[in-house]
Amino acid sequence: MTATILTINDLRKSYGRTEILKGIDLELLPGKITGLLGRNGAGKTTLMKCVLGLTSHYQGRLIFCGSPLDTSDTASKNRIGSLVDVQFYEDLNAYDNLMLSIRLIPSIPKKERKRRIKESLAFVELSNAARKKVKNFSFGMKQRLALALALITEPELLILDEPFVGLDPIGVEEVKELLKKLCRERGTAILFSSHQMQEVCDLTDHILVLSNGVISYADQNSHVDDQQAQLIELMK
Repeated sequence: MTATILTINDLRKSYGRTEILKGIDLELLPGKITGLLGRNGAGKTTLMKCVLGLTSHYQGRLIFCGSPLDTSDTASKNRIGSLVDVQFYEDLNAYDNLMLSIRLIPSIPKKERKRRIKESLAFVELSNAARKKVKNFSFGMKQRLALALALITEPELLILDEPFVGLDPIGVEEVKELLKKLCRERGTAILFSSHQMQEVCDLTDHILVLSNGVISYADQNSHVDDQQAQLIELMK
């Protein structure tokens, strides 16, 4: 039986008197991509922030690799990568941006830093741009660099909030192929949110619809044309 990477039971989160998440249950499996659909304000980002430890005071159980998730623990936190509001130093090159970040991760020995950076840049196909200043990067290249940063710690779970926003069609296809490669070669579990129905249906193994604070749909991606119409109705 495949071990579950992340299990969420009855997750609830409120801001003041407004209940955003009303009892979320889900499981993420290694090597599988789960797409999270929902209208603006449905709670997708709030759900991801709970997993990443970027928001607190929620109720429910989050089990990561068999143990209660503790995002205050550095070792556990490094096992979860994310692509949320990533900022780079535009006047520095790609390699130096990653080096600045990796120096802040005590779990990665100094002698490992160069190897990790080179491997991450190679994985996202930016090796040839390693010494190029980020200000000269296209948006798609910056998105791939952000993914390289998320992969520095070799995470078992990757959380991506709207990873396709702002990308042109070629950039979308490049990121999709990288995510598939990540699952195939490293067995990483991926949860990503998106407003782009086609990308979710093309890429995912499982689809979730978050509506009015609950999961209104959770099933394997059947990759059929009429599924998109059904999902749109569930998001209303």
